[in-house]
Amino acid sequence: MNKTELINLVKDLLNEQDLSKRGEDLIFLKRQYKSLANRDEESFYEQQLTNTFNSLFEELAKREPKLTQSSLDEKKEIIALTKALLERNDVVKASKELDSLQESFKKAGRCTKEQDDELWAEFRAAKEAFIAKKKAHFEELDKSNAEKKAKKEEIIAKAKELLVIKNVKEANEKMDTLMEEWKAVGFSGKDNDQEMWDKFSEVRKQFNIAKKEHHEEMLKVFEERVSKKEAMIKDMKKLLADSDFSDEEVRKVKNMREDFNKIGFAGKEKDEALYQEFSEVVKKYFDDKKFYTF
Repeated sequence: MNKTELINLVKDLLNEQDLSKRGEDLIFLKRQYKSLANRDEESFYEQQLTNTFNSLFEELAKREPKLTQSSLDEKKEIIALTKALLERNDVVKASKELDSLQESFKKAGRCTKEQDDELWAEFRAAKEAFIAKKKAHFEELDKSNAEKKAKKEEIIAKAKELLVIKNVKEANEKMDTLMEEWKAVGFSGKDNDQEMWDKFSEVRKQFNIAKKEHHEEMLKVFEERVSKKEAMIKDMKKLLADSDFSDEEVRKVKNMREDFNKIGFAGKEKDEALYQEFSEVVKKYFDDKKFYTF
């Protein structure tokens, strides 16, 4: 980072209302301030930049006394920041910050041998505690991802069962439910999540194709049933016109009524009208029977 960028960073910090979350920047600035001290061989322009930086730094130091603290205090501050990483939820980001803190600790300067040994031991303990937490976090994450993958595989298996469609409405409802279950499972890890989604998407694609084929097949079935029902209505009308109301004929009408119902649903567009037409003819037959055989 050059001097102009350092000056802009100090200005940025001076505009901050709360510097508690800018600890790393403050430690970095302190290190840079030390490195810029006693620069006698700088050009006039470079010296002006250094003076501007030092002036702004000293202004910032009035707000944040830790900028002028000793190496002992600086290392203690770094240790406190390292310990604070244990409370962070974003382990990946905290891990990167740990690397930066370790580098800052090494560059913080020397204390007495006894102090350095004690501080290093404390820093190392804080670091190892975080590493242990990080390891436990990823082990738990791996376990969770494995469980989520298993749930998604189960959902995919259930989705495949729906490829044999018997009832479109029921199948659609079940597939929608499976989609909601899939969403509820959530992310299952970068190593398998996309693979699982691709498999599930492929089954859903096959399901839509199966629905289309089923629909086309049902249209053919409905056409056949419509034809059968229309033929039975025609036969029933002929029987009504030529009726003699004999016992055999009455049995035939009753059988025709049963056979008509056995044909099955003929599509929402025509089924109700066909049923009504057939029922009216049958009703007329039995009404005539009562009239003529009273």
